[in-house]
Order: sequence, then C-alpha cells, then structure tokens
Amino acid sequence: MRGELSINLSALCANYTAIDALSNINCQTAAVVKANAYGLGASIVAPALYRAGARCFFVAMVDEGVELRGVLPADAQIFILNGFWPARDDDYIMYHLTPVLASMYQVDQYRVLAVECKRVLPAILHFDIGMNRLGLSRDDVKFLSGDASLLQGLGILYVMGHLSSSEECDNQINEKQRLYFDEVSAYFPNVKKCLSNSGGVFMGDAFHYDLVRPGVALYGGCAHAGMREILRDVVSLSVPILQVRDAESGGYIGYNETYCIDKKTKLIILSIGYADGFLRSLGNVGSLYLRGSALPIRGRVSMDLVICDLDNLDEENYPKEGDMVEVLGAYQTIDDLACDAGTISYEVLTNLGNRYKRLYID
Repeated sequence: MRGELSINLSALCANYTAIDALSNINCQTAAVVKANAYGLGASIVAPALYRAGARCFFVAMVDEGVELRGVLPADAQIFILNGFWPARDDDYIMYHLTPVLASMYQVDQYRVLAVECKRVLPAILHFDIGMNRLGLSRDDVKFLSGDASLLQGLGILYVMGHLSSSEECDNQINEKQRLYFDEVSAYFPNVKKCLSNSGGVFMGDAFHYDLVRPGVALYGGCAHAGMREILRDVVSLSVPILQVRDAESGGYIGYNETYCIDKKTKLIILSIGYADGFLRSLGNVGSLYLRGSALPIRGRVSMDLVICDLDNLDEENYPKEGDMVEVLGAYQTIDDLACDAGTISYEVLTNLGNRYKRLYID
C-alpha cells in the first residue's frame, strides 16, 4: 500500500529532442542531471538522455559526477557546477570530471593541480552576470585575461553565465544580463560560450551561443505557456486509499483542527505525506484526482497521510480502499501542484520520496 511513481523515459527523451531543435546546428544541448536528475534517478535518466543525443552533463557535486561516470560512455563530458576542491583532486583526474571554476581560489588551486600533473586540464570559467551568487567578477575576469600564467595548464572549454529570470520572458533583466555576458566574454574571444538554462533556451538564438543547459524543462517543468506547447509530462504519481470513512457535521479533520466539517461528508485517507515529499503547504489548498474529478485536500498534511473529501463525486462513483488516486498525471502537472503549494516545480520534483514504487517507462 504505497504510491507508484512512473518516470516516462520516452517523454524525457522527446523533451530533450524538442529543446535541442530550438537552437541552431552549431549549438550543443547539454543535460542538467544534478540532485539525482531532479529526484528521478540519475543512473537511469542520464543514460537515456545520452541515447537521445546528449553528450554534456552538468551536476552540482563531485560525488554526483563520480556516480555518473559509472553509467555513461567515455565520450560523455561531466561538468561539476560547484567547481574544484583540492581535497577531491584525484576524483577529477580519475573520473574525468571538469570543474566550473567560479572563484579565483578555485582557478588557482586547479592551476596548481595541472602543473603538478604536467597536463592540460579542462575547465569552464563561470562569470557572475548579476546574481551575486557563484561566479567570477568583472575584475577577476580582467585579471585572468591579462596574465596567461594564471591559467597555465588549463584548457578553457567554455565561459559561462547564469540568467536570474529566464522563466520571465518579458523581464528586461534577461537582455541586460545577456549584454553583460557578451562584455565579459570578450576578454576570452576564442572560447565557446554557454549562457542559457531551461528558460533561456526559449528566448531565441541570441541567448543560445555554443551550448545550452536545460534542466527542469527536460523533466516536464514549464515556467510559461510557450514551454507547455512543446514539452511532455515525464512524471506521474498515484497513491492508494487506505480507508474510506464517514465524517459527521461539526467534526474536524487532521491535526490542530484546521478544517471544520459543515455537513456529513465522505472522506478518504491516502498513503502519502510530507515524508514522501508531499509538501505540508498543500493542506486545505491542493487537490488529488480520481478519474478526472478533483478531490480537495482537507486538514493538514501529515507525515504519512493526506485526507480528501469526495463531495465532487456521485455516490455510485465512490472509490474503495486500495483504489489509486492521481497526485501527478493527466489532470495535474508538477507545475499545477507546485502552484497550489506556493512553490516551483523544482521543489516538487526534488522532494519526491524514496518510499514510492518506481517504474521507468520506455
């Protein structure tokens, strides 16, 4: 009696192909598979994306890169977004991991390793173009470009930036950041460029450069209607009904009496809760679905349980214990659920728990 999480690899690969088709033939499409492929299982998702044509993969941490190297062919490039850390220097060499260098400290330490190894080591230089998050400043970039010895032994594959509001197509900050990226990239005129994340891919050729790196869009996350038109849903989730019960008017539902029953009501108790990644903020807000009918969530989300009422169903259509109810699927996307929860699809995906029975469909 546990939830069933289905990951449609065919839809995943179709999304990769559709995104890849948006850019010109000289622009390569990478795949971001950090955080265990956004919670869907990197060891299975990444090889599927490789079969679809991906050859560049971005992860956040060294351990993620090590895992990925074990399931991908040797020609796959694996980039570490969190950069280079000397304590793991052997792993970068042994598993052919390429760091995304975001600070002068990382550049210096990686250069030392290259000199010690007496070989050219690949790297990406990450510029901060306005987020004040990871990235080299304009002064750092000027300093590096003015002294070749600072990059001794480093083969710079790309210079990279990160858009802060790419899901907002009309936000003027996108063009401002693109122009700033062009300015700082000019200090490395012969190096390829990488700027766009998922949203940026949908903003046209000017944002594509030599490499785009979609993440959540591969998994069906759509920040705006233009993405929904070409992307397919990858994830579906259904959970079983543990109990069907009657509740009398005047009673309460769940912890702390946050929902008062105003009439005799039929309730179902479902095997899902915040321990399964079903966000607590969905209490008294979201819905699950049975054969297309919305079943409103009543009361607080518990650790293992959610309660819904059946007021939208006729009595002859009431379910029984053991029947499955849709959390994600034909009637509710990850973006729909995220909207009800007051969050974004990234959080919905990466919180999907380990207790579900997982089924990969290809």
